[in-house]
Amino acid sequence: MMDSSVKRFNIKKYEHAKYLLLIPLYMLVFLLDEKYIVRNYFVSYLPRDDMIPFCECFVIPYFLWYPLMIGAGVYLFFIDPDGFKKYMTYVGCGFLLIVLLYAVFPNGQNLRPRTFENSNFLTDIIKWVYKNDTNTNVCPSLHVVGTMGAMFALMECEKLRTWWFQTFNVILSFFICISTVFIKQHSILDVFVGIIFGIVYYLIVYKWMPEKSHIAEKQGSTY
Repeated sequence: MMDSSVKRFNIKKYEHAKYLLLIPLYMLVFLLDEKYIVRNYFVSYLPRDDMIPFCECFVIPYFLWYPLMIGAGVYLFFIDPDGFKKYMTYVGCGFLLIVLLYAVFPNGQNLRPRTFENSNFLTDIIKWVYKNDTNTNVCPSLHVVGTMGAMFALMECEKLRTWWFQTFNVILSFFICISTVFIKQHSILDVFVGIIFGIVYYLIVYKWMPEKSHIAEKQGSTY
């Protein structure tokens, strides 16, 4: 009897884990895009791209995207379930919409250097990135939209609203976003469009979507 009660309690406590199902759905569509969108795509480019130098050191903040995205998700999952739901809605639904857009409007960029002036450990990492990530499906940048999603989710978490953490949050997010153009993974056009998508997603998820807890309170007050 006690085991049954504990089991029900744990299921209820972590019922927000179901929001994770949005991620494999997005990944499935993204992998299909990567496989089939290889030519005849709109070239994402702005003249200002030619003014941005290639800088291999930016591969470091580029890869910090992964611990930021995963770290934000893990923290919110255990500490702020409501925040986790919003974060997963932002990332899961937001990414899914973007990869569907890629299928309707194929795009890519032709900015990657063929040779590197310097040959070092960082350029080796970038070569690996180029080999394993196609130059298509770039506009808007998932790297930028995802970074903004994690940044906003951490901003909205009440337990993390300290000036030092939020300063670090914004600075890290800024460098991750600009890293995409310095290692020539994206055109600056991809970044600009990604910022627009990121802001719109923020307004929808955090400002326009009704708070379930508030709805529950209102319904409870009517009885």
